[in-house]
Amino acid sequence: MLRLVYYQFLHNKKQWLGVSPVIFVSSLVMGLAVNGVINVENNSQVFVGLPDPKPIFMFPIVFGGVTLFFVLSNIINMLVEIFRDDYELLEVLGASLLQLSFLVGGQIFIISSIISFIAYLCSIFVTSNYYYFLQYFFGENILPDIQFQTSAVGCIITVVLISFLAFLSGCFYTFKKIRNRKSSKIRHVLSIVKRILLLAGFSVIWLLSLQQIFQDSTILAKAQIIFNIVILDIVIIYQLSPFIQSCFIKLLSIIIFRNNFMFIASKWNLLYRKPYIKSISAAITGAILLISSFQMISQNILSQFQDDSDLELKVAFIVYVGAPILIVLANIISIAFLSSHQERIEIQQFEILGTSNYQMVKIKVGEAIFLTFVTSLIAFLLNIKIMALIYYSLEDVLIDDMNLLGLILPNFIVSIILFILIFITKSSYFIFKNAKIIS
Repeated sequence: MLRLVYYQFLHNKKQWLGVSPVIFVSSLVMGLAVNGVINVENNSQVFVGLPDPKPIFMFPIVFGGVTLFFVLSNIINMLVEIFRDDYELLEVLGASLLQLSFLVGGQIFIISSIISFIAYLCSIFVTSNYYYFLQYFFGENILPDIQFQTSAVGCIITVVLISFLAFLSGCFYTFKKIRNRKSSKIRHVLSIVKRILLLAGFSVIWLLSLQQIFQDSTILAKAQIIFNIVILDIVIIYQLSPFIQSCFIKLLSIIIFRNNFMFIASKWNLLYRKPYIKSISAAITGAILLISSFQMISQNILSQFQDDSDLELKVAFIVYVGAPILIVLANIISIAFLSSHQERIEIQQFEILGTSNYQMVKIKVGEAIFLTFVTSLIAFLLNIKIMALIYYSLEDVLIDDMNLLGLILPNFIVSIILFILIFITKSSYFIFKNAKIIS
């Protein structure tokens, strides 16, 4: 079985390279945390009588690890579809569901081991910068200067943790994907009912949380409730995806982009690949909501209680949500590369119809515009609600006195990054192909 895993990996190594961006970023985060803990332990005499700084390195491990486990679901599903013919052949030859799951898990274990080792070598520089940034906030009396060094133990821990987590994710999501593909109609109906019940449950919790905003409580308590509502928004958006994004795409194509070939083709390409829409839009919407809510709450609520709220915002953002957001952005690159591989048949059909490389680039630009605009619009509408709740929570504060920068700036910056990433990853094949033809 191990030999089959190795040969399958060699046969599909180009496709597995598409996983490398998200694995590299996750390993970088893991290496940062492990390096930090080990170097703090090696310099323990410096921290005698001071608060233990290890927790500031542990948060990226927890939040980054959980994020990696969930974002790998979309990648594994796409890879299983890419390798579908191979696995169906193995099933005919007698391979069980557990063996197929182990086959995928073993291959992602190999690529994760290689990438995580490379990422660890880069993590020592990131660790020192992370530490000294926090030192700027806490002061040298809390985080004194220390010398950061690489560690063989840290390298082993990073490689083992990332590879093992990737292996478990690969086995779990492959097992789930293949089992659902074979599921009966009754099981399919039950899964839909389960999803509806989950959505209803989260909606009830959301309404109860919203009700607490209008009750008598402290401003800081309301700030915590607002952030809980943001988390529930992200969960509900994920449950509603890709249905809600598909509706927005259809609506935009009717109102704005009705008679343009580029947008018509882009629309149907996206609607044909709804899992791709969900994997990109839902994740980025969540990232925008996290960043915006952190900024809006800090600049409008926390600023009333402390003078350095902007600096604390940066620290809280980096410590708590920095790692998940970096992993989500890396996941976009991986998803885009893998989806491009899935589009080979689609590309052949366009070429048969006489579509040029220039027109294909325009179609990919249209896809990037659709996804970016829809994602930004959904996030903006949800952010308006968050800002309204913050305004209600602040007594005797005029709207002109509120800082609205968090409502727009994070959305704008992340949307620009999203458009660039999608455009580069989806259009590079046609751009290089056209360059070769010209040369």
